[in-house]
Amino acid sequence: MIEFTKSAGGLIYGYDQDDASQSLALSRIKNDGHIEYQLPAASPEEAAAADKLNKWIEIKTERDRRTDAGGFYVDGKWFHSDQKSRTQQLGLVMLGAAIPSGLMWKTMDGSFVTMTPSLAQQILIAGAKSDQSLFESAEVHKVAMESSPYPSSYDYSDGWPPVYGDLL
Repeated sequence: MIEFTKSAGGLIYGYDQDDASQSLALSRIKNDGHIEYQLPAASPEEAAAADKLNKWIEIKTERDRRTDAGGFYVDGKWFHSDQKSRTQQLGLVMLGAAIPSGLMWKTMDGSFVTMTPSLAQQILIAGAKSDQSLFESAEVHKVAMESSPYPSSYDYSDGWPPVYGDLL
């Protein structure tokens, strides 16, 4: 449990009652009500581990952004890859030959194509391949970042498979 006291100068002192060392965390309340903490300095090993963890979170966030919004390229068109679209695409594959005749499907560029059982299957396969490729790219970036002398400065912007937004 943390107990807080406020000094006359506006500083907030937080004492962690569960910590045997009774460590002191110094913070200040900003005008917007957020508290800014000034924690004790981390060891170089702890700081390096935190840098790597934070950069890995950034890499995974980029992977997930590309997975959810990057699309799948099939027969000259990009198809949406968000979760709602993936569910619809899976439903089309399950429908198979029962897909309504003449069903028009909107692509990422705003044009429409006629949906067929074959096209639905190709989209599903493209999605699986895209997921695997994005996962592999993230893992390659993780290894490179962790072996970098400056993980927090590692640039992971290159080396990803193309997605719809990259080609515009």
